[in-house]
Amino acid sequence: MKENENILDTFFGLRQDDMLEEIDTDRTSLRNVLKQINQRELKDTINTLPDEYEMVKKDLCEKIDNLVGDYEIKMAYYNKKYYKQGFHDAVMINCKCREKK
Repeated sequence: MKENENILDTFFGLRQDDMLEEIDTDRTSLRNVLKQINQRELKDTINTLPDEYEMVKKDLCEKIDNLVGDYEIKMAYYNKKYYKQGFHDAVMINCKCREKK
């Protein structure tokens, strides 16, 4: 374990691959519920605008990339944060139960 890494980081790292598989499963089950517009489709639609809007098209495509990137960063952050929080809570509950015995 690295010097600045705590036990929650270690457990998160061990579970991260499993969680990615679960996320793919969740995406598959939600596919029928979610609107299926993807980044490529948006860009293709934007690129159908006339050539005189080239700067607007470029700006919109960049903003879409930034929006998607920001969303992915937020999701990764909250995934890690709440996994650690949940694990910490489970450990604390376990400790409290052992104290009661």
